[in-house]
Parts: sequence; structure tokens; C-alpha cells
Amino acid sequence: MPPTTTTQARTNPRRWPVGLADWLATHRPRHRYAYAVLAVAIATAVAFALSDLLDLANLNMVYLLAVLVVAVRLGRGPSIATTLLGVLTFVYVFVPHEMSLVLADISYLPTFLIMLVVGLLVSELTGRLRNEALATEERENVTLALYDLSRGLAAAETRADLAAIAERHVEQGFACRSWVFEWRADVAHPLATSTSPLSVGDDAAVRRTVRQRQAEHTGSLWCQPLVVANEAIGVLACETLRGPLSTLDQQLLESFANNIAVALHRIVVDEVARAAHQRAEDERVRNVMLSSVSHDLRTPLASITGAVTTLIDSGDRLDPTTRLDLMQAIREDAEALERQVRNLLDVTRLESGRVQPRRDWHSIEEIVGCALARVETLLARRPVAIDVPPDLPLVHLDGLLIEQLLVNLLENAARYSPADSPIRIAAAVTGQQVEFTVADRGPGIPVADRELVFAKFHRGHGALPGPDGGPHHGAGLGLPICRAIASLHGGDIAIEDAPGGGACFRVRLPADRLAPPTSPPLAPTAPDAMP
Repeated sequence: MPPTTTTQARTNPRRWPVGLADWLATHRPRHRYAYAVLAVAIATAVAFALSDLLDLANLNMVYLLAVLVVAVRLGRGPSIATTLLGVLTFVYVFVPHEMSLVLADISYLPTFLIMLVVGLLVSELTGRLRNEALATEERENVTLALYDLSRGLAAAETRADLAAIAERHVEQGFACRSWVFEWRADVAHPLATSTSPLSVGDDAAVRRTVRQRQAEHTGSLWCQPLVVANEAIGVLACETLRGPLSTLDQQLLESFANNIAVALHRIVVDEVARAAHQRAEDERVRNVMLSSVSHDLRTPLASITGAVTTLIDSGDRLDPTTRLDLMQAIREDAEALERQVRNLLDVTRLESGRVQPRRDWHSIEEIVGCALARVETLLARRPVAIDVPPDLPLVHLDGLLIEQLLVNLLENAARYSPADSPIRIAAAVTGQQVEFTVADRGPGIPVADRELVFAKFHRGHGALPGPDGGPHHGAGLGLPICRAIASLHGGDIAIEDAPGGGACFRVRLPADRLAPPTSPPLAPTAPDAMP
């Protein structure tokens, strides 16, 4: 697309709203002096028609009116020509000795001189006023264009957004194509994926523009540097096929480039800040994980070491009941260690994206039964209410993952509710959705903390003593794993207030295939729930 001149840019209807300057520019006649002659002819005809009614002094006003109209419409030059031609025509046609330029009475000379001076003054003042109107309209158009560009760039969040906004505004303002390049690692990188590669000459021009921080014209491109803090961070390249841009267009393009440079610098700084924040967050999570894991692994290991040491050193002197209690403590602490290691492995696999649901047909009743069997020791001393209708249809999901989800919810309910309080687990199928609920009679979870509990390594402050009177061990990974498993199935998990007090975890999973197969497989019973 060929470049545009300043006048062409002003007359582009897509650029800015049409105002006085645009109207005057678009309606300016090509043969202005011919129209000036026509204006004098029309004024003469009007004055001749009124000559019987008006005296010569009043007839002068007809010509002054023509001068004013020509000055506003055609500019200074045609208005001066109208003044001179009007005076001569008036002398030739209307004064005594008509059809002659010879004055019969010298007393008419001041009238003609005043007419000439007034006409010239009107031409000059009107021309200045017209030029001021054009300049004001031009400044208003430039300000509006820069405002529209700035407003669009303020909403840009990515490099592609910035390139699209910048290229659209340059095309609207200059009627030419443009490209935005970012200078990184001594290479010009296009911000838009659709940008054509630079030719050898254009690439050299871009490099010179970045090094010299000055605009350069290559014959096919006008390269404007994007400068921030006296450093070129990119180039705005505009297609120019007819030659360099005019001075006014260069100034406007430089203003465009300054706004684009600031927006690009903001995006780069935001990316650096986000990367630094992410590194800090990763470091914080790593420290929390190491602290939590070291504490949660060291505590049961110390208990196991103490129990084993007692059995080795004093096993012969211990009664059978004491030895049995020590061995049960060893088993419980070993199971706690196993759960911590399993959760760490599970959350690592889920975050890595290597775990994909292995969907198959499963019985909801058997999935719930397998989950309860895995936490039988933990729930041995408390009532458990099970509400799973036996006539539920088979569902198409990953049985191992859903079983692990229910195990984590049951362990969480046991950890945060009194040892003699009931736990309720229920399942239902409503429409094309499978729903599991696990409710306890603990202190509940405040609404403000219900999203926080799904953060990794977050542990609530209401954990109660375990069945043996000691603390429950946990790294704060059970609930994040539950949410990740629900998300893998396209579902979600929410926390509600349980009837009668406590917390109720409600898991909803889509189940658009509920027709049972001819020979359904049994639910998994393997202890390791994660594939």
C-alpha cells in the first residue's frame, strides 16, 4: 500500500472525525482563481440588479461580501485577487463614465481606496483565521489520535495485543501497513506472528535505527525507533513506497512510537516482575515443603526409632501388652509415613501433568467400600454413616483416583473432628452428574478460609488429637490432591456447612455415560490409588 501525504492523512475518513479542517480540505476546489473570477462575476450581477435601489457606497458591500466568502472558502491568494478584480470591475461598471477605468470625479478615489484597503484587510484577517482554524483542527486531530492509541495500548497485556493495536492505529492514521519489532539479543523479533520477515536491506536499516536511535528511510520502509530512557528497545516500521513521510507525519509517527515504546517497556517490566514473583513463590513453596516434610517425617520416625529401641533393649523385660502397644505404635507411625510419601508423590505427579484419568465402568458402592477399607484403622473408634443407594448405575471414571479422593476426604474428616463424633459419606447420581459428600461434626471451616484450605502445605488450626491421644500427622496435601483429581475429571469440589455443625465436602463429577456395560469390572482395591 502506498504511503500517504499529510493532506491525504487528514482526508482519510477512518482516521479522525471530520471537522472544519477536514471539510475545508476535502471541499477545496482545484481551480481556486477561476472560482475567484466567478465570485466577482456573481457579485457584479447582484450589484447591477440592486444599482437602482442602492448608492455606490452600499454597492461596495456586495464586493466585500464576495471577498469574505472567497477568503473563507479558497484562502488568502484568491481573496486578494477577488479584491483587486472587484475594485476594477466596480470602477469599470458602476462609476460615471461607465465601461471605462477613467474616474470622472476625483472624489470617488477615497471610496475606491477604502474599498481596496478593506478588501485586503478582510482577505488577510480571514486567511489568518482560516489557517488558525486548520491548525487548531489539526492539533485536535493529532491529540485525539494519540489519545485513542494510548487508551488502546493501556489495555494491551501481551506483545501480540500491543502489535495488533499499534498496527491498526497506524493504518488508520497513515493509510499504510506497519510492523512492530522488539530488539532482543541483537535481533529484531516481530511482535505479531503474521509479520513478514525483513529483507536484507530492511534488516540492516532496523539495526542502524536501533544503534543510532534515529529514524531512517530505506525506500520501502520508514523505521522509527522505540526509545525508552535513551535506549532503543524496538522499531516501528511503516511501509512507504513513494518516498519519505512529510514533516507533520514524521512528528505524529514519532509520537506514536513513543507511546508504543512505553507500552512495550511496561509489558517487558511486567513479565520480569511476574517471573521474579514466580521464582520467589517457588522458593517459598520449596521452603515450606521442606520444613513441613522434614517435620512430618521426623516426628513419626522418632517415634518408630524410640519404640524399636525399647523393644531391642528391653524386649525381654516387657510384658506382652506393652510389646503389643509398641508394635501398634510402630505400625501406625509407619502408615503415617506411607501416607506422607504417597501424598508427596501424588501431588508431584498431578502437577507434572503426567497423570491422566484411566476411565472405565465402576460401581459407586464398591469405590466407596474400598475407600472405607483403606481408612478402617483410622475410623475404627467412631461411627460412620454410609448413604449409598444400591441401585446406582455404573459410572465411567477413574476408580483409583476417585478412591484416593475419598480416602483423603475421610482422613481430613477424622483429623478435624472429635474421635467419638460420626462421619457421613454419601453418593448419588443426579441427571448427568455424580456427587460424593463427606461430612463431619468438627468445628467447620469459615467461609473466608474455604479456598485457602485447597492451597498446598496449608494446614488448618483445628486439628484434634488422634485416636492414641497424639497429634495427627499431615503435610497439607490431601485437599489439594482432591481438587486436582476432581479437575482431571472435569468436576469440582466445594465446602459447605454440614447439617448440625461441621464441614461438608461436596464433589461433583460429570457422568454423561451411565449405561452399564454387559460385564462391568469390579472397583479397584489396590492400596496405591495413583497410577
